Amino acid sequence: MNITNLELTQATTEIFAGLICLMLAVLILMNGDARNSWKLLKWMFLSTALLFFSEAAAYIFRGNTDGLSRFMTGAGNFVVFLLNLVLICLFMRYMYELLNEKGVTVSKIYNRIVSTCIVLNLLILVTNLFTKWMYYFDDANYYHRNTGWYVYTILNVVCILTAGVMCIYYRRSVKKTMFAALLLYAFEPVIAIIVQTFVYGISITNLGIAIALSLMLLVYLVEWSKAKEIKERRSLDMIILFVIMTISMSASVFSCIVSLQKISSENSERDSMILAHMVSDSIEREFIKPIVVSKTMSNDYTLKQYIKLGQKTSSKSVEDKIAVYLNSIKTGFGYQMVFVVCDQSGAFYTYDGISKYVDIDNDPHDIWYKTFLESAQAYNLNVDTDEANQGTLTVFVNQEILDENGKLLGVCGVGVEMKELQRLIKRYEIKYNLKIDLIDQEGLIQVDSDAARIERDHLEHSYLDQVSSDEFLYETGSGSSRMTKYMEDLDWYLVVEDLNPNKINVFEITTASIIIFVVGLLMMGIVFFVVSARERKAFKELIERRKISVTDDMTGLFNRRAFEEDCAVIREQGTVSEITILMMDVNGLKTVNDTYGHLAGDELIIEAAKCMQTALGELGKAYRIGGDEFVALLTCSEKKQEDVLQTLDRLIGSAKCSYPCTLSISKGVVVCKEHPDLTFDEMKDLADKRMYADKEAYYRRTGKARRKM
Repeated sequence: MNITNLELTQATTEIFAGLICLMLAVLILMNGDARNSWKLLKWMFLSTALLFFSEAAAYIFRGNTDGLSRFMTGAGNFVVFLLNLVLICLFMRYMYELLNEKGVTVSKIYNRIVSTCIVLNLLILVTNLFTKWMYYFDDANYYHRNTGWYVYTILNVVCILTAGVMCIYYRRSVKKTMFAALLLYAFEPVIAIIVQTFVYGISITNLGIAIALSLMLLVYLVEWSKAKEIKERRSLDMIILFVIMTISMSASVFSCIVSLQKISSENSERDSMILAHMVSDSIEREFIKPIVVSKTMSNDYTLKQYIKLGQKTSSKSVEDKIAVYLNSIKTGFGYQMVFVVCDQSGAFYTYDGISKYVDIDNDPHDIWYKTFLESAQAYNLNVDTDEANQGTLTVFVNQEILDENGKLLGVCGVGVEMKELQRLIKRYEIKYNLKIDLIDQEGLIQVDSDAARIERDHLEHSYLDQVSSDEFLYETGSGSSRMTKYMEDLDWYLVVEDLNPNKINVFEITTASIIIFVVGLLMMGIVFFVVSARERKAFKELIERRKISVTDDMTGLFNRRAFEEDCAVIREQGTVSEITILMMDVNGLKTVNDTYGHLAGDELIIEAAKCMQTALGELGKAYRIGGDEFVALLTCSEKKQEDVLQTLDRLIGSAKCSYPCTLSISKGVVVCKEHPDLTFDEMKDLADKRMYADKEAYYRRTGKARRKM
């Protein structure tokens, strides 16, 4: 069950308040007063107790979307609004009976005004069951006011003010203390309603009603304690009341602790898994670029030609060419190590030239080369010291280079400094009290925040055969929980140990709730602090919903809605001349869908989106605006635009698919400042036309038949 600390506190407070009202009703019943006014007071306390219990149920179940939770939240809120009307009716009847007992004949005009307002509010409440005009629940099962809520509230205020005016008019007919209590009950809810109008997230009005009602009872108890004829019963009744209160409070505290323990256990696993996924996503993002770069290098035609030329002549003859090539990768992507190994000569090229010659028989540092080739993997990750950079501990991404016949030419790759990975996982460890490790199949630690443990210590690994790449395996231990997942792209296992899995301190929350109840009269003073926290949460949820609404589900790019909104901003701000429009469309998607199925087509779309996003980086925004139609808005210099297009072409050309099909795109580019005579929409159309012209040229060039969607 999903429940926040604020909701737990509010629900627990409501339950305690309801129990107190219930016990006070029992106290009145025990007194045996036969007067109708005190019988009505008893029913007011019973109704208030039910009101609190209903509101507590609404708080406990809100935010959960299963059928039971939706029913309980809806029923709880409906009963709360209904009981507010019942309490107004009981209070009016109570004052009529109280004044009648004093021999006063009360005008019926007050009752007619209140009855009219109550009937109208009943109609609003019943109508809301079908129209949601008064209030509604969103997809996350959270309550929201609607227009009718304000009408309902105004009518309630009219009822309360009418009761207050009636109380003032007949003030001389009751004692001053009772008059003050009645007046407080009439006007304190008005103040609470006004505050509640601006306070969203916690209940103030009902607590105000309970406090005012309790003061009314207090006046009654003072008078009751002065009566000589009940002195003998008074002590016995107080003892019985104390016993009932002690048992009820103890039972409520125990039930709260048991319930919170269960909720704590459920929330702890959920929160731990969320943290594990955050860590996993961050590590994958850290490695995706070096893996893509190494794959791109291995498929680079120019690099293959350099290696072949070196095989025909000598390693030295291509040293400068390969060094320049590797230096461009190093500079462009910021890697400390970028290398190529020629399989025939063993020359180990870096951006400084030939660093060494691989000797797997005599140099222990070169065993990795033999191990990698024997693994028959296209690429792998290897932890080793970087000899060319003062022995820096590095994670090497190794990728084999094959010629057009599948013959091995050599190995290329990049090196990711271990200290960068250590900084990443150390940040998570400190912030969330975790212990994070990457291990191999034998449990040998490959990445750890403590360098002394890397490739020296082992973790327990007998359970790894139960671990998959789809989801974390969650296990609980003594004071911690362990989550393990196989990271297929790395061929390593991620182990995340949550050292503080119990995110909710049950006793602390329960104690805080009791204190909040005892000092309930001070809640008005802290309401603005509570509501600000609530509003921050609501704003965060709004941002999340906004992010979802402008994101394409399949590719993770921005969607058409985001594109149209950004275009509107560009027009409004007059920044069209700073934009370059890139339209892109996947070639032959219809043929792929018809031949291999829509999963193959979806894979092409997703791969195209990845290429587009990687090529753009921080230089613009990419959108998916249709089935296989993409658009990007670039805001960078012409030189960087050319780099983006070249990178995009290279990535598209090297993209791999699991189906026997090749990714190809058509694109149209418009630099807006080159067309000052065109509007922004006309330039979008121009980019679209250029893209379709490129597509026609593609089909003429390849001789493929174009299938219409």
